[in-house]
Amino acid sequence: MDTETEFNTSMSTTTDACDLCGCLRDNTSPQYTAEEFNQIIQQLHDTPEHLPMGVRQHPGAIDLGGENDREKVKMLQEECDALRARLKGTERDLEELERAYNVKSVLLSCLSDGWLQPAERHGGAYVHHSRRLVQIRDQLASPQTQFPSLIVFLGNRKKDVALRALFPDNTLSQRQPYIQLDVDSRTTFADHPLLFSHCDAKLEFHKTDRIPRDYEEIPLRWPLIDLHHASDIILSRAMFMFTDVICIFADDLGGLDAVRNMLTRWAMVGRNASSLEYRPRVLIVMETDHKHPTYETLDEMDFFFMLAQDRNVTEVFVTPSLHRLPGQALSDIAQHCSLKNDLLKLTDISRRDRKEEGYLFSVMHMAFFFQTALDHVCRAPQAPFDFVRGARAGIEVGQSHRFHLRDFLVVTRDRGWKLEDQASHIASTLLIDAYPPGSHFFSPAAVFDTLYRHHCQEALLSAELSSCCQPIEYHFARLRSRLLFGKGPPRRIHEEGLARRRGLFRMIATSHTCLLCLSHPPQHPLPCGHAYCDICAAWYGSPVEGAEYEYSVRRCALCQMSTDILVRVLPPTASVRAITIDGGGVRAIMPLRFLGYMQKILGPGCLVQDMVDVAFGTSGGGIAVLKAFRQRRPISECQQTLADLIVRFFQGHPSPRTTWNKLIQTIRCWWKDGWYDASLWDELLQKEFGVDQGMFDVQPVSGTKVAVTAVADQPVLLINYRRVVDPPGQRCLDDAMQTTGVAPLAHSGGYYRVYTAPDPEHEPQLWKCGRATTAAPGLLPPIEIPGVGSCADGGLKHNNPALICRAETPFMWASNPVPGTLISLGTGKAGRQRRRRWPRGFALRLYDSFLASMDAEQAWEDLLGQVDPANRRNYHRLNVTFPDQEPLLNAAAQVEWMTELADKTAVMQVPRALTSLLLASFFFELSSPPCYNDGIYQCCGAIRCRLRGKDLVQVLRQLHPQASTFVLGTCPLGISPFQDAVCSDCARYCVPVKFEVDGLDSNILLSLELYPHQLQLLGGFPSSLRHLVDRLRINMIGCPGLPRLPARTECKSCELRIHRKARPDFEDSSYKKRVRFI
Repeated sequence: MDTETEFNTSMSTTTDACDLCGCLRDNTSPQYTAEEFNQIIQQLHDTPEHLPMGVRQHPGAIDLGGENDREKVKMLQEECDALRARLKGTERDLEELERAYNVKSVLLSCLSDGWLQPAERHGGAYVHHSRRLVQIRDQLASPQTQFPSLIVFLGNRKKDVALRALFPDNTLSQRQPYIQLDVDSRTTFADHPLLFSHCDAKLEFHKTDRIPRDYEEIPLRWPLIDLHHASDIILSRAMFMFTDVICIFADDLGGLDAVRNMLTRWAMVGRNASSLEYRPRVLIVMETDHKHPTYETLDEMDFFFMLAQDRNVTEVFVTPSLHRLPGQALSDIAQHCSLKNDLLKLTDISRRDRKEEGYLFSVMHMAFFFQTALDHVCRAPQAPFDFVRGARAGIEVGQSHRFHLRDFLVVTRDRGWKLEDQASHIASTLLIDAYPPGSHFFSPAAVFDTLYRHHCQEALLSAELSSCCQPIEYHFARLRSRLLFGKGPPRRIHEEGLARRRGLFRMIATSHTCLLCLSHPPQHPLPCGHAYCDICAAWYGSPVEGAEYEYSVRRCALCQMSTDILVRVLPPTASVRAITIDGGGVRAIMPLRFLGYMQKILGPGCLVQDMVDVAFGTSGGGIAVLKAFRQRRPISECQQTLADLIVRFFQGHPSPRTTWNKLIQTIRCWWKDGWYDASLWDELLQKEFGVDQGMFDVQPVSGTKVAVTAVADQPVLLINYRRVVDPPGQRCLDDAMQTTGVAPLAHSGGYYRVYTAPDPEHEPQLWKCGRATTAAPGLLPPIEIPGVGSCADGGLKHNNPALICRAETPFMWASNPVPGTLISLGTGKAGRQRRRRWPRGFALRLYDSFLASMDAEQAWEDLLGQVDPANRRNYHRLNVTFPDQEPLLNAAAQVEWMTELADKTAVMQVPRALTSLLLASFFFELSSPPCYNDGIYQCCGAIRCRLRGKDLVQVLRQLHPQASTFVLGTCPLGISPFQDAVCSDCARYCVPVKFEVDGLDSNILLSLELYPHQLQLLGGFPSSLRHLVDRLRINMIGCPGLPRLPARTECKSCELRIHRKARPDFEDSSYKKRVRFI
């Protein structure tokens, strides 16, 4: 027997010990020998936690024999007191640590299965959402192929007992005042995991001053009748759409009457909650009352009778069933065994119904749809949630779709296509739009009725065909069945249909509709006569090595003919780079000198044309734009060509020397509406641009949007692209469009028009566009363009086309962008005002007013007034100031002098504008969905550039050798724009960046430090996380959404560099500014 056992035994024989702590109930001190006490002290030194309680209270109760022993014991007592003090401190610390650990463990267990928490904060109502479904999705073995069932348990104490009995392998946390969600651990690897959610019978709003950790706050954006009503809406219009069985414990609620009132209340607010034709099942659980069986039966009959009288209940729920728990003395598991069987049977029936209706969601899709539905309910609870539209993440089928369908039907009808071929091709294009890879396979009837039926009917009616959509719907369902049998993906099925109909496609062509998708207007004409939109060019072309969003189209997917063009597409998150050139007759040579100096800085490896997305020109500037950006000729060649045109034209029209010849020339000018004969100018333009080449025609490198201005009855744009966006109120389609499919002039804002040819045969020739924009009144007569009218020089209304360029840019892309960087190239301005030699009369005032309408500098000031002050830094005006007045439009003799003056000015003005173009060529892309953690969004991506990596670094180092680092907001990232910025494998520019933002709408500023404390924003910034996610079509839940364009060829080196940043931990979220980088 050890010392402690002997001590306890002796103590128990002499005194009454306390059962709680072991202390003595009386004041009698136990007696110990010196040997026993020494053993106790030694044990105290070795293992103080085993010290007996009696010794702690009476360490001096020892029978000592001598003085030395007393002194020794006294010293030992002092040591014992010191050790006791240390022991008490240690015990107190351990207790505090244990208490904190227990509290955190409880909190963690509560938060681990927390799902939804209605909250009241700062006078507003919110729903705190933990994205618990996403956590469960990540726990499962194969969330793409596992299709769960959800049971919702409502009750209090009896519900808690049932949960422990039904799910014995799960660690259930204590009951909380919010909705909890978990998965049956036994079904984690099953094909149909069982999810169970539980909450109190009365879900109440919790008052709080902060957002719980790992929760996202969603405000309720509708007026609240009361908080209980809001809870009913959350349950009946959000949760129950995804619930298979609602299990209600009636004894916890107060009986069947309380259950009936609750079901009636839910049914009233839950009608038409969604587009699903689905009703959850209700199972009511009660204990058996053996004392009053008759009353039980009567209560049940009354309960079901009253429910049957309420139509809302029968429309929202399947007829409820009642389960009686056995009343005999059984274990909890045995007592609830029959309940578990009933629940599993009901979930099996519900899952079968969902599968038949096409609404059996995988865990991946369930997490996405629940998040989308919850956002919808919090925003507009009265509107039904449409699952089919919700799957498209807000991307609707545009109103222009029916016009593209109609154009296709009219063209194919005139070429003798059968209705079967028309319907099959339309259905094939709809299949790609409806079922992108990774999406949920809704029933074809639901998809067609929701998204396409109305557009197809309108298109068939306007094409004077039968309004019956049955052939299209039949082929749509047939092709969808091929997907179910593994014959996909949809694009492969579509390509197989194109190959079968390639002979038919060789007979048709249209410049209004991309025949590959029938959803967008074409932008890139092919030599075979067909044309691709941006999306089809990316999908049916091949990404170019070492380039970003650049594609090589070698074969037409419609007719299978060989092609060889290069297509450039605007990256989704990039900014638009625009250049405009003023009108000025022979002075148009000066803007080309500015461009020439840019090209000199860039070097031969990087063309100026590669740095421009939009180019507008007027008069002589229009000729420069057509030559440099439409035909993509070298800038030096453009300068030489324009100079030769000026010399050859004016050599053919020598100035009259005598007064008589001047008089004859004036009469001829009045008669022919021009000082010069237009035939020579027409001949020169035809030689330079070709006789047959159209404005919307094949280009060696397609992608730059080019337009020149002319004036008919009002300003007109002659364009080489097709408008993508026509917002309500901006597009004007006359009756001719409804009957012939022709929209000759689309109005835009009311002060200019855009000409669109009705068919490829009526596309205006390139030389005619140059002729129209240079038809200066008094010098050259107007030219007649079919569909437009008599066209004169565009400088009469917009001598500086910058304003009209900024107004037109939003219609070029679906994202409605405005130019992020705009370079306006002027043709010179006077150094001093003209002196008046006679009094200012009304004629002079009219003349001055006419000249003011063509004042390019005033137009530039008007434009800057419309630009946000933060973006004005990227709007540049490059212009020459003459010593005196501007030379005349036909001052050919002064071309050489103007060239020298422009070269001197370019040295000072070009570098700053070129810097803006370079930085606008950068763009940022997220590499993965942002991760929501601790109330912040953690983002990882890369800074990329549309220019070749080595060329960009070389030019940027030449212009700004002191550029040191990229900066996020005001925090330097420490990432050099030069060092290790170009991938050694693919030669593309790629700089990985990692950062955090507080919210989806938080402002993100990513810039480059050109000089110490001098920052300039990159292209596409300022921006927000929501904008980046929407533009890149990234699903925040991680569910596959609409497919992204294949931006570039695969490079494992770049991917490793980027994803290496996605793994490391972020800094502690307590800091306001957090930036992590490599």
